[in-house]
Amino acid sequence: MKKSCLIDEILEAVWLAHEDDQPQIEQLRVECKHDAGEFDLSEALNEMADMGLVALEGGVVEFTETGRKRARDVIRRHRLAQRLLMDVLDVSERTSEEMACQFEHILSEEVTDKVAAFLGHPQVDPSGRPIPHGDSPPKPAEFVKPLVMRLSRLGVGKSARVSFLTPSFHKRFDRLAAFGINPGVVLNLHQQTPAFLVRLGETELALDPEIADEIYVRPID
Repeated sequence: MKKSCLIDEILEAVWLAHEDDQPQIEQLRVECKHDAGEFDLSEALNEMADMGLVALEGGVVEFTETGRKRARDVIRRHRLAQRLLMDVLDVSERTSEEMACQFEHILSEEVTDKVAAFLGHPQVDPSGRPIPHGDSPPKPAEFVKPLVMRLSRLGVGKSARVSFLTPSFHKRFDRLAAFGINPGVVLNLHQQTPAFLVRLGETELALDPEIADEIYVRPID
C-alpha cells in the first residue's frame, strides 16, 4: 500500500475511533489491520506526529488541525461514494464498502463536491454515520434539492430533463428509448398514481413505479 494511502487509512480509523469515543492506540490496531494489513502502527503514528497530523498523548491519538481536515476529507469521500453506489447504482452494501475504500483515495475535491451536489448533500451515510461537509458548507435549500433525482420523486406538474437511465433489463432500455425517453429529453410529470403519467411533447406515457425509479432526471426550475 502506498504511504499516502496508509496514512489516509490510519486517519480514517482515528476519526472512527473518536466517533465511537475510543481513541486509544490499542483500539486502532484491529481496525487498521483490517483495512491496511500488517504494519507497525506505533511507528506510523510517530511518523504522522512528526508530519503534524496527529498528537499522541498518554496512549490516545488526537488530531491536529491539519490532520482533522485531511481525515474529514477522507471520511467525506468514502461516505459520499457509498451513498452514490447504493442510492444511484443500486450496488450491494458489501460491494459499495469495498469500492468506497478505493474511491476515498482518488476522488478530487471538485469531484467530491459535485457528487455531494448530485446527491442533494446527504447528511448521513447508509449506516447512519454523519457525512462531514467540505470547506464550503451547502446552503440550507441545497440539502433537499439534489441536482439529479429519480423520476418517481419529481413533483406532479414539474418538468425535468432526463439525465440517465438505469434499467434492470436491457430490453427495458430499448423500450424506453423507443418511446423517446432518452438522456436530454424534457418531460413533464402529470400524475403519480396509479401510474406515473409523463408527457414528452405531444406524447403521453404511463410508467410503472419500478420504471419511474430507474429514470433519473434533472428538474427544470
